[in-house]
Amino acid sequence: MDIYVNEIKFEDEALKCLSEEQTEGLQAAARMTVGSEDQSLIYLLDDGEAFRRVHFGEKTWHMLRDHHGSEIILNTDVILTDFWDQLDHLVDTIEGNNYGEAFERAVKETFKQ
Repeated sequence: MDIYVNEIKFEDEALKCLSEEQTEGLQAAARMTVGSEDQSLIYLLDDGEAFRRVHFGEKTWHMLRDHHGSEIILNTDVILTDFWDQLDHLVDTIEGNNYGEAFERAVKETFKQ
């Protein structure tokens, strides 16, 4: 099951990510990858049997950039641990990883200062 972040709010010093999909019982896997075909950053959750992919589409990236380092909570019940370390590593190593030129450019333009 894929989980799509539809909205992000900055409240109480945390980024609160909202999705219509249920996240109860899921645990942070502290790993990130990309979905270059749909222009998304993907954080992995573990349900005990398989990974679930949390998609952060390009429309959410500005909130991530503007509040870098804040705690990230998905649907009030899952804290996305090591999110920033994973994102920073992905941004630092994106060049030449065959994610597609447009995706690579969008990530660089948004996250590299």
